[in-house]
Amino acid sequence: MMKKISTAFIALTLCLGAAAQGLLDKGISAEAKGLDDLAEGYYREAADTSIAARLRLGLLLERHEHYREAISWLSQADSGATAMAHLAAAQSEIREWSAAKQSAEKAIELAADDDHEVLASAQGTLALVYCEQDNLNNALAWANKATKSDPQSARAMNVTGIVYFRRNDENNALRYFRDAMKADPHGTDAYFNLGSVYCYRNNPDLAISTLRKGLKENRQSVKLLYCLGWAYMLKDNGEKAIECLNEVLKLDSGYVNAYNRMGDIYFSRNEYNSAIEQYRKAIGIAPKLSEAYRLLGRTYAEMGNTGKAIFNYQKAVEINKNDAETYCRIAELAAKQKQSAKEKSNYRRAARLGHKEAQQWCTKHGVTY
Repeated sequence: MMKKISTAFIALTLCLGAAAQGLLDKGISAEAKGLDDLAEGYYREAADTSIAARLRLGLLLERHEHYREAISWLSQADSGATAMAHLAAAQSEIREWSAAKQSAEKAIELAADDDHEVLASAQGTLALVYCEQDNLNNALAWANKATKSDPQSARAMNVTGIVYFRRNDENNALRYFRDAMKADPHGTDAYFNLGSVYCYRNNPDLAISTLRKGLKENRQSVKLLYCLGWAYMLKDNGEKAIECLNEVLKLDSGYVNAYNRMGDIYFSRNEYNSAIEQYRKAIGIAPKLSEAYRLLGRTYAEMGNTGKAIFNYQKAVEINKNDAETYCRIAELAAKQKQSAKEKSNYRRAARLGHKEAQQWCTKHGVTY
């Protein structure tokens, strides 16, 4: 009896495996024809019994910027170098830096010497990790390794551009972003990075034209729609900005930055309670995101609620201990409350981080830093 059951089980397993392989093949064929929705359906149907289908589904979802679900499927894939490299990239997109570092290091460990694309991707993720830590020398070293591993990698070029931008070298940053666009004209990252630089330069018109070109390639890119909303904010077109941000949240309700920018629009209109509501939504999704706490602190300060302002500013610097500007804001509010020790300690922290105004305050008041 047991032999019959075992034989039947093996036959069923083989049948399921053949069915999954057929679905996987159909998905790969559909994806090659640009029919991504159809491909996704085949991969999902096969994913219960096929590790390869989980990998393909994870890669497809990552490409379409559905990072959280991509992480879920890539985590269930074969744990090889390719899965680990893409898992690291997706984790970096949602700012899970510690996990991204571990996955990238594992990908590098598993990758063969000639697996140039995987190595470049994982090394690029490590560059972003060090960039986030403000360790820009290490970040540039890993970015250079990435471009050396695969000189044609658009991801490596984009990451290198980000590192140069953080080093205040905008010319090199723009050069790498433009090279990335040439290397992958259908990708969204280069359009997003260029649009972001133009926004930082307060050139919203150039940002808008760049981002619209990118959206022709991918009409549902949450990154590009988000950045377009930011550009419209800079043009003081709040309605257009909110339209873009609402579109982002329809596509990805967990896109934290969209809530923060929505809050900024309400803040600019002096609609402080609505701004607070948006910032709190961001914190609900990402409790370790210092920016939302900093923005909450700013809002409460503007409302005259010094206690809540300091509380939220303090939360921000507990998460990001290198936020010199926020230490200064705490010091200013402490001065209003006549808390001189708190004022001095926060100006000193900011001064040690290189904040010029804080250094001037310390010099004026005889405070060593």
